[in-house]
Amino acid sequence: MRLIAACAVCLAVALCSCEGQGSLLPKSGGRPYEVLLVADGDGAAGRLLGRGLSKDVPGLPQREPMFDVSLTDSASFGQNLRLARNIVVVNIDADLFTAVRVRYEKNVWAKPQMVVYVNAPSLADVRRALPAVIRQVSGLLTRAEMNAEIAKLNSVHNDEASARVGGMFGYGVKIPADMKSSKQGKHFVWFSNNAASGMKNVCVYSYPGMNLDAGRALAARDSVMRANIPGERQGMYMQTAWRTVESGVVKENGRTMMVCRGLWEMHGDAMGGPFVSHSVVDTANRRVVVAEAFIYAPDIKKRNLMRQVEAALYTLKKLEK
Repeated sequence: MRLIAACAVCLAVALCSCEGQGSLLPKSGGRPYEVLLVADGDGAAGRLLGRGLSKDVPGLPQREPMFDVSLTDSASFGQNLRLARNIVVVNIDADLFTAVRVRYEKNVWAKPQMVVYVNAPSLADVRRALPAVIRQVSGLLTRAEMNAEIAKLNSVHNDEASARVGGMFGYGVKIPADMKSSKQGKHFVWFSNNAASGMKNVCVYSYPGMNLDAGRALAARDSVMRANIPGERQGMYMQTAWRTVESGVVKENGRTMMVCRGLWEMHGDAMGGPFVSHSVVDTANRRVVVAEAFIYAPDIKKRNLMRQVEAALYTLKKLEK
């Protein structure tokens, strides 16, 4: 089981943000996780960033890039292209910049839109700082897409399902509106859109404990899923493909949570797919509360579908009494 680093890496890449103009902007175009990369010169810096942003998404059963990247230059970056939802602009100028810097603006030419600027004095500086730049740029773009999905959930979700989770666990979570099917067990509830193609699922469950330990969490997951998500025939049940799992403890909105990401499989059957879970310690009740998303989509690409349902996990929060 591999571990995700839990802390941010600080190099010579600074981060600042600016807000764009107001609500009179046109609607942005393009699909989620599409990125337009604008770079001049011979395009070497753009190609470097493009390759970095096109690396494989972790936790999927087949290769899919983190982002779908298109490359252009400033001469071609006209009014239509400026409506793209995600834009990365690379500026290399030794007279203007003394170190590699990353900054971003929201809603510059359209809304919703994230525009990230990578400024550097030279191509060599970009190459040296590339790992840190890719982490920051990909983090900004992913968070922007997640926030857009969370905003949709906050506006429209399954109120009855969300209330059910709150009553069972004392934690609120926005369950997607299309998840009408459900199943309840001991300290466990499962919601699904039950679709024939692209089945999306959210589970919430708990187990005793006061620590965020990946091994303990995966063992608890296997126990909970075996009891509550059987296969079509006797002896079939969901289990974790442990070798695929990446995990790490992170800070999110001032709270500590553990993220586990990997693959699930159906014991005794050929079914399987990706999952991601967010775990938090409920100190008052001496337990760990887990919100998990998983999908079954054997015939279609999974990146966007998985990230769409993963957004629901970010709405998990303890309810005020």
